[in-house]
Amino acid sequence: MKKKIIGILAAAGLVLGLGLVICSRMLPGEYVPAADEIALKIHFDTAEDVGLLVYDYQADGHEYSGGISNVDGSLIKRDSENIVVWDRAELAPRAEPFELSIRFRVITEYVAPNYENVYPEEITEYLDPISWQAHLGKTYSITLTGDRTNGYQAVLNQ
Repeated sequence: MKKKIIGILAAAGLVLGLGLVICSRMLPGEYVPAADEIALKIHFDTAEDVGLLVYDYQADGHEYSGGISNVDGSLIKRDSENIVVWDRAELAPRAEPFELSIRFRVITEYVAPNYENVYPEEITEYLDPISWQAHLGKTYSITLTGDRTNGYQAVLNQ
C-alpha cells in the first residue's frame, strides 16, 4: 500500500512539475538581456495605432537603422509594448558606457517595410532624438506619445 501511495505522489509531483514548466514557457515574462545585449522596451501610448516605427540610431559613432512592423500588415496598437534587442556585435562599442542616440520615425499608415527605410514624407512623422550613456546587459524603457495632428514624442524613462 505504501508503494502505491508513493507512486501516486511521485506521479502527481511529476505532472505538477511539468505543468509549471509548460506554463512558464507559455506565459510571456519580462525579457532580461544577456551580458552582451541591450534591450529597448518601447511602449506606445499614442492616440491612434500606427503603421510602422522606424529608428535611426548611432552607437559609439556607428550609424544604423531598423524598424518595427507587424508581419500581417496590421497597425501597431496604440497601447502596445515592443522589445528591440541589440547585441555587442551589432552595436560595436569600443568601451562602456557608450553614447547611444536614437531618432524615431512614426510611419502613420502601414506600408510594406523596405531595407532602405525610405517611406513617403506625407505619412512620416520625425521625432526629436534621444541620447544617453548605455551599458550592455541593461534594459532601457522608452515611451512614445502623441498623435498625427500634434506630432509624436519619445521619452527615455529613467
